[in-house]
Amino acid sequence: MIKRFALLTAAGLLAVLGVIGLLVPVIPGVLFLLMAAACASLASDRVHQKMNHNPAYRRWRRRWDASAGLSTWNRIKLSFWLSVDTTVKAFSRR
Repeated sequence: MIKRFALLTAAGLLAVLGVIGLLVPVIPGVLFLLMAAACASLASDRVHQKMNHNPAYRRWRRRWDASAGLSTWNRIKLSFWLSVDTTVKAFSRR
């Protein structure tokens, strides 16, 4: 119960930072929104199911799971490039 509350609180704070980051170009908003989605997915089965039905999230998740053998530094670089990829794809569809 405490873990779920902490995850939902973190998801809320990260979502707020993500929205601020979309408005202020200095903060990487998409990265915070992805982290908020991951926290919400861990806390709620309903959110987890909805996210697993989203093809973009499934692709991102498959890439992340495939990196289980990577070092911490390489995981950080991978998460950065995934967020850049997601941002570029989001703006190229508009």
